[in-house]
This record gives sequence, structure tokens and C-alpha cells, in this order.
Amino acid sequence: MYKLYFKTLFLLTTLFVFYMAITSHDISFIDNPYEDKMKHFMAFFTLSLLLNRSSSRYDARIRNVTALLLFGIFIEIVQSFLPYRDASVYDVIADLGGILSFQAALSSFRYLRDLLTPRPVV
Repeated sequence: MYKLYFKTLFLLTTLFVFYMAITSHDISFIDNPYEDKMKHFMAFFTLSLLLNRSSSRYDARIRNVTALLLFGIFIEIVQSFLPYRDASVYDVIADLGGILSFQAALSSFRYLRDLLTPRPVV
């Protein structure tokens, strides 16, 4: 049940990210020239978190990173055919930054958890 919840949430979030990527609506929260890159970073950080939680194996991380990066590239290819959108390699770099930042945070969390977990005395 737990994995199904995260798989459903991942699917819905993926559809939302794709919808936002192909529509002409630009929802602006702050006036910042890098706002678009921050949105890419946060979207792919979130997707990476949800995909990780819905995966059943630790060694699926490389597969997850690759799949999300290919999704980011796919979005940019689709945007290159839309007259109201522009494709950018910098968007893919921001996507990768979000993905790798989550992976680094996850590795750090696991390392600290293992470091702070009391081990039985033998």
C-alpha cells in the first residue's frame, strides 16, 4: 500500500510537470531571472524523491536518475516544437541538478543514520 501511494503520487506529479512544461501559462512566484531554472530544479528534486520512495530496491537509483534525466530531455525536445516555448540545455542541467541534489541528500541522510545507529557490542 505504501509503495502504491508513492507510485500514484509520482505519476500524478509527472503528469503535472509535463502539463506545465507544454502549456503557455507561466506562473511566476518571484521576479528572478533564474526562476525557471529553480522551478526545474525543484520539480526534478521532487520527482526524484517520489520515484525513490516508490522504488523497492536501493540499487534502482541509477535507473531512476537515468529515467528522470531522459524525461527532462524529452520535455525539452517537445518544447522545441512548440511556438510558445523554448528548449534549453540549461533547463536539462537544472533538472540534473535537482535529481543529483536529492541523491546527495539521500546518501547523506543514510550515512548519518548509519553513523548514529547504535551497533550491538560483540
